[in-house]
Amino acid sequence: ILSDHTRHEVGEGLDRELREREIETQFISLTDLNVGPCYSCGGCTDKTYGQCIHRDDADIILPKLMRTDVLVMVTAVKWGSYSFKTKRVFDKCALIGDRHYYCQNGELVKGKIGRVHTFMVIGVKEQWQNDEKMAFKNLVEENIKIMNIKGNVYMVDNSNIGTCVESAVEAL
Repeated sequence: ILSDHTRHEVGEGLDRELREREIETQFISLTDLNVGPCYSCGGCTDKTYGQCIHRDDADIILPKLMRTDVLVMVTAVKWGSYSFKTKRVFDKCALIGDRHYYCQNGELVKGKIGRVHTFMVIGVKEQWQNDEKMAFKNLVEENIKIMNIKGNVYMVDNSNIGTCVESAVEAL
């Protein structure tokens, strides 16, 4: 579980619930981690194949993600997208994916190197607007399609935090 620094109650609640059901988890808080942006410099595909040439705390996160089966990201939603900290980590996840794309059912998809077979995102916002809900849902579904894995998106506001955590637990 990767949890955005502003949404610990959701990520920690999910972690606690999964552990109570004896499901192995690892909770990674992005609060004190420093992950820089992807500069699209191509260094990871050339100079330091598979490693970002800009050293940061992604070096701590990515090896853990390589060994996981299910990745759950809990993120505050800003303008229909992931929070900046979550987005930076997600961009760096391209390092652990196959660098080759191929066409499947008329869609461009990316292979994978790690074990991740399921990607779940819990987007948290105080109050959702319909257009922002649709934008966020489309973004996550497109990411799932590109990664060519199973997944789901959950959208939480102050009124349904408990229900969302329970739904995510049941889906796992």
